[in-house]
Parts: sequence; C-alpha cells; structure tokens
Amino acid sequence: MSGGVMVQRASLVFLICAVGGWVSETAHGQTVLEEIVVTAQKRAENLQDVAISVSAFSGATLEDTGFDRLDDLEFLAPGVQFAEYGPIAYANMRGIGNENTTAGGDPGVALYIDGVYIGRPLGTLFSAFDSERVELLRGPQGTLYGRNATGGSINYVSRKPDREPGGDLDLTGGGYNWSRARGALNVPLGDSGAARFVILAEERDGYTDNFVNGNDANDVDSLGLRGHLSFDLTASADLLVSVHHIRNKGVGSQAELREPFPQPLGGPPIPGETDYILNGTQLVNDLRPFHEAKDAVESQDNELTLVSAQLTWDFGQYTIKSITGFAETSFRSVLDLDSSEKPLAELNLMEDADQFTQELQVSWDGQGPTRWIAGLYYFDEEAERRSMFFEGRFDVLAAALRVPSGFDVGGEVEARSLAVFGELNYDLSDRLHTTLGARYTMDEKEGVNRGSQFSPIYNGAVDADWNESTWKANASYDTGESSLIYATISTGYKSGGVNQVTNPLVANPIYDPETVTAYEVGFKSRLLDDRLQLNVAAYRNDYEDLQFQVFLFAGPESYNASGATVQGLEVELQAALTESLRLDATLGVTDSEFDDQLIPVGGPNTVQIGGNNVQRTPDLTYSVALTNDWSLGGAGSLRARLDYSYTDQIFYNAFNRSGGFADPGGSDLADDYNNLNLRVIWNSPSLNWTVEGAVTNLTDEEQEGNVFRDIGFHDIPGGGGLERVTYNPPRQWSVRVGYSF
Repeated sequence: MSGGVMVQRASLVFLICAVGGWVSETAHGQTVLEEIVVTAQKRAENLQDVAISVSAFSGATLEDTGFDRLDDLEFLAPGVQFAEYGPIAYANMRGIGNENTTAGGDPGVALYIDGVYIGRPLGTLFSAFDSERVELLRGPQGTLYGRNATGGSINYVSRKPDREPGGDLDLTGGGYNWSRARGALNVPLGDSGAARFVILAEERDGYTDNFVNGNDANDVDSLGLRGHLSFDLTASADLLVSVHHIRNKGVGSQAELREPFPQPLGGPPIPGETDYILNGTQLVNDLRPFHEAKDAVESQDNELTLVSAQLTWDFGQYTIKSITGFAETSFRSVLDLDSSEKPLAELNLMEDADQFTQELQVSWDGQGPTRWIAGLYYFDEEAERRSMFFEGRFDVLAAALRVPSGFDVGGEVEARSLAVFGELNYDLSDRLHTTLGARYTMDEKEGVNRGSQFSPIYNGAVDADWNESTWKANASYDTGESSLIYATISTGYKSGGVNQVTNPLVANPIYDPETVTAYEVGFKSRLLDDRLQLNVAAYRNDYEDLQFQVFLFAGPESYNASGATVQGLEVELQAALTESLRLDATLGVTDSEFDDQLIPVGGPNTVQIGGNNVQRTPDLTYSVALTNDWSLGGAGSLRARLDYSYTDQIFYNAFNRSGGFADPGGSDLADDYNNLNLRVIWNSPSLNWTVEGAVTNLTDEEQEGNVFRDIGFHDIPGGGGLERVTYNPPRQWSVRVGYSF
C-alpha cells in the first residue's frame, strides 16, 4: 500500500469524523433526514433498524442524483463496482461478482427486479425510471437471498399502483443528440384495484468515433414498457401482476484497443509505434480514447421480458407470500475482434435464456420476542450460447470444412436449483437481539457443447450436481434510541458451472462451486434529532474455490482458484448541515489478496497469483455530495447537487499484469479517476413542473471503466488477446422537463 493512498484514506476518515463533530455543534433548527423503509430481510423495516450492511436509496434520492442505470450506483455506495462489455454486465461488491461471461456460469452479485432473481447479467436491459427504491445488500446472502449471492444482492423495486389517479411525463435532450421520453400513468380500478403503466424511449449518438465506417459505438437506442395490476382479492389477500419489457438496439457498448497492434503473429509490440503488419496486412491503430478504426458494422440487439405475480395473504400475525416469475433474455452482438480497418476477425455472439422461478414465504410477526420467516425457492433456466467467427482465415476454414463458421464455440445449458431457507429473530432483551438463519441448496446443471473449432463438428455432454448448506448468526445491541451495533458470521455459496467450449481436450468441462465465510461488525446511528446518520461496517470474507475466467485459444474457460481474502471498511454518512444544505459521503477501503496458488493458462503452463489483488477490486473509493435548496418565493424552489467521487486503480484480471517490457503479457490495470457531476433542479410552486440542467463528468476526465482480454491471436502469458477497454462516458450535458399530474 503506497504512502499516498494511506494519506488519502486517513484524510478522508478525518474529514468524515470532523464533519460529524461540526454538525453536533451547528445542527440546531435544521430539517431531519429522510427515513427509508426496506425489505432487505423480506419484511418491511426501517433501514436503520436492519442489523446488516445495506445501502438504500429512495425514489426521490435517485431522481436527485440522476440515477438511471446500474453502473450509476458505484458513485453512490462504497464497495461497489459496475462495468459492461458488449451485452454483458459486471457487478461487483466487496471484490466478488460476475466472472463467467457465458451461459454456463452465474453472477456472484444477484439482481432482483421486484422480488424476482434475474439469472443472466444483461446490464443494458435496465431503466430506473419510476423507481420506489434500490437496495444494495453487501456481502454473502446465504439465507434469504441465497441464489449465488456470494458478493451481495441488488434489489430494484419499481413504483406500484395506488388508489389516486395521476402520472408523470418526462422529456430530456442533451449532448450527442440525446433524446428521451418517459411517462407513467396511475389508474384506479374501482374500490379494489389499480394499474400503473410506464413507457420509455431513448436515443443518443455514440460518443466513440469510428473513422472507418462511421458506425460510432456507445450509442443508445432503447424502448421499454412496464405495467402493474394490483387487486384486493379479499380482505386479507391481494395480488400484484407485473410485466417488464425492454429492448436495446444500435451499436451499443463496444470496447476499443488501448495498445498498438502486434507485429506478425506471435511477435512482440514495439513501444511508441502504431503501424504494424499482421498476416501481411498493414494495420493502423488509433490509441486515443473514444476513437477507433473498425471495418465491421458492430451492433447489438438485447431484450428482456419479465412477467411476475405476487400473491400475499395477510392473517395478522402470519403472512404467506408467493412470488412467481418468468423471464426471457436474449442478445445478438456483432464485434470487430481484430479492431482494425481490415476484415480479419468478426465475432457474432448469440444467447437466449428462459427462466422460471417460484418462491413461497411464510412469516410470523406476532407479539413477543420471536419473529421468523421460512420458505422454499425453485429456479429453472434453459440457456443457449453461441460464438461464431467470420472474415479472413475463418471464412477460408469454414469453406474448407463445409461448416458455417471456422470457429464456433457454444452449446446449451440447463440449470435447476431447489432451496429451503429460514431465519429466526429472537429478542433476548429490549436492547439485545439475535438472528439465526440457514439455507439448504440443491443445484444441478447439464450442458451440451457443440460446434466446430478448426476441426470437424464436435459434440459433448456434461452434467454435475452440488448440495450446500449455508448459515448466518447475527447479534445486535441497541446502544441508544436511534443507534445500534451488530456482529455477523455468515456463509455464502455460488453454484458450479459448465465451460462452454467445444474443445474435447479441455480438462475442466465442469468447474466447482465457490464458497465464502464472512465476518462483519458494524455500527448504525441516527443522531442529533435525526439530522445526522452514520453507518460503519468492517468485514472480512474468506473465499474458497473462487471462480475466475481466462480467455484461451479454445475460448473462455473458467477455473477455481484455491482461495482469496477480501477485507475492508465501509462508511456512509448523511448530514443535514443547515435547513437547506445536506451532505452525503461514503468511504470504501479494501484489502484483497489471492492465496498462494498456480493457475492454469493453457496446456501445461501455469501462473502464480498468490499475493495478487482480487480482480475488479480497488483499494480505495470515496464520494462526497452537497445538496442545497433555495426558496424562490412565488417562483418556486431551486435545488443544486454537486457529486464528487474517486475510484482507485483497478486490476481487471487475477494475473495483475501492469504492462511494459517487464510484463510482456500486457496490462490488466486501469488508472484511478475522479468524477464530478452537477445538477440544478427548479420546481414550480405547485410542484407539478420540474426543469433540470445537468452536466456529468464535468471535468471530462478519461475514465477506464473496464479492461478486457479476449481470445488471443498471439501468445500472451496468462492467456488473452489484445487489451480492450471501455471508457465511462465523457462530459455530457442535458436538460430535462418533467410534469406531474
């Protein structure tokens, strides 16, 4: 750990503590902070009464911050990282997330949309318009949210119908020809029902210039629909039926190169040069961010449809809840894999997945010291994934072998999971509370790998099943009327997977589950008559059989590392500094390290990763936001919010390659960066009209949001091809006009 980073950490901790002390002397006569009710433990509770590490944001807060996509959350909460590459989303909490990018694996951070787990990590298929709240549960969720949640869970809750007619209209325009229209309509249906409908459409030009064919990447072309119907079936039973549908087209999120092209196959690059010869063809690589030279017409077509039904029987002390969900996800993506102006390698990715989930909960919240919840969970998914290469030598091989593509990787996977779970809460006294939880999970996966790989057609079937018990023990003590301390020991589990490669020589067609034992202590407080909120959590996660992915010549292959340790400190602070001025601050300090172990990188070759940072885990993140309100009398009110955040450098691969002559494998390292957003919002006196002006990434800083190494065309120790990077958006401006009725 460098001295500079230590100084940064110490300075920020001092700043947060100093602000807390300053507020204690100046808080008289100020407004109170908002209270948020969450369902992190599958019952409605005040956020500050939940003795686990949860970050929650109400719909109003999300509007103030401009939150609309999952990756916006990394600027709002500690220990959270999001990234995209093509149609795949990478969500990480406390160092753990999605490592297997094929249909044969599962994400380590679980995404729930209105209570339904989504098995495929399609990050672009999400819009936060008309939100009720978002909850981030950090650390393994081995009992109530146990589906593969070794890193944490994201619970997105949309607004539901109510019995008052009304709605919202929202129009936005901005840089890169950005246009967006959104609307929500709430309709009462007699005395016993209501409906809410949402529609959104958005277009924006790409901010990454392609000077070869003008097919600019990182654009937006999406259309979404959402509908809810709620009914009171009886005095004690109600039904909610929901439909979510969103489709994204256009070029989409595409990576660009950040290193010179290599010389002829297998040759080392020459520093400072950008012109190379590959297979006799002269290639030119533009290394400037947001510039690329690709001949292939890259595109995406991603789609999500989610239909769910939630039936609740409330018998007073007992509650029975059934959540049924059916989801279809698909993506089609075309990528220029050689990233040059010559037709050498085009990758077509296709995936289709259908899933069915059923959860049944029974809870008791009667009088006395005991509360409990128990349930059953079932998950069934069928997914098909295919990766096909075209252009250049691949077309020659395809013609010679009489197959559609000279390189074809993929197959089908069926996954089934059944779990029984429960948690018991018992109050030992008015102040001392305990929780014991357990979950037993049975997983099964079957896969068929098929295709051609510079060889005749290959077919191979694999299957495996796993059983695992996970548990949780928690104790909390109310140190005051609005503060508590807690300690938790818990375990988490993520199912094993299928390597979707068509190489019969692959030694690990099946890889094992990963498990974690987590230790956490925390402090939650609401002080100074609800004008100061300070939450602190310290944790240590010990992982075994940690899953990770390497891109080798046969395609992406997943393995199990023997182990890793991730530990850290997280701080969240909110303060009403004056009647009009509010402060929000977060801090995440993380120390992650792999155990000593040799990792296979193809054939007999191995690489030692002991002591390396766990991928996608910055040592330090922090954020500070100031929000101020002004009354304009008869002209309404004005609100301004300034958000600043810092993200430390990140290794995006377990091999921790940093580039240069000393590391011929290139670099998996992304530089640290700062982000600054500014929003100014005017509200009319009646609160019906809203006008917002915003600038994101105000300083126009280059932010490397993801580093990716795919199938290699030249030999790289540790596997992987050219260094591809996706950048967070450059500076953008927008104006939004909203009307509520």
